[in-house]
Amino acid sequence: MNITEKDIPFATLLIKRYPLYDLSELDAMVLLVSDKVLEIEDTLLTCDILSSYMKASREDIDLSLSKLLSKNFVEVVDVPQKGLRSTLDSFKKRLFADWVRDITLEKKVAHSKDGAENLYEELERIGGRTLSPIERDMVTKWLQSGATKDMVLEATKRTLTKSGDLSFKRADKMILELERSEGRKKIGVSTVDEDLKKKQEIQDIIRNTHWTIDD
Repeated sequence: MNITEKDIPFATLLIKRYPLYDLSELDAMVLLVSDKVLEIEDTLLTCDILSSYMKASREDIDLSLSKLLSKNFVEVVDVPQKGLRSTLDSFKKRLFADWVRDITLEKKVAHSKDGAENLYEELERIGGRTLSPIERDMVTKWLQSGATKDMVLEATKRTLTKSGDLSFKRADKMILELERSEGRKKIGVSTVDEDLKKKQEIQDIIRNTHWTIDD
């Protein structure tokens, strides 16, 4: 079963992430109240409707609602035989998609850092010296871009001079070529299994997330 934005608490995601969208606390509250109002009644949201559920002034609510409409966080759609109605569906999908993207990236970066630590040591053994901060950053960048540990080792070993020095500048170009070569090998090959694996990984991340505001 695929997990969608409908399976994740909208309120929790919004409370944890609203500052990322340049929203104020009032904007977040207007969105939360709007969501509950629309659950009760399929209607066109106005400041008069929202003000009956909030202590903020009618003017402030009106300004916030106008802001949310201009940013398409609240949208107005023309429903056949019903007329104009408000919806938060697009924003909910965006909020969910942005969250999935961020946690996936965090996992990838964390994995890259873990893998880089061991790789630093191997490269230092090969080169017979300590890697500089810039070289360490390059190794991490290679892993984050999709290069495997074997690719990095193969490329750097090819740059090893007779004096035992490594050229990370030359290795950078070699790794790019190795990635391209690997990509060409996969052309025409079905990626159904890979897609399923990726979806499963994302679903595992979502299921293992602790849904508390203090996360």
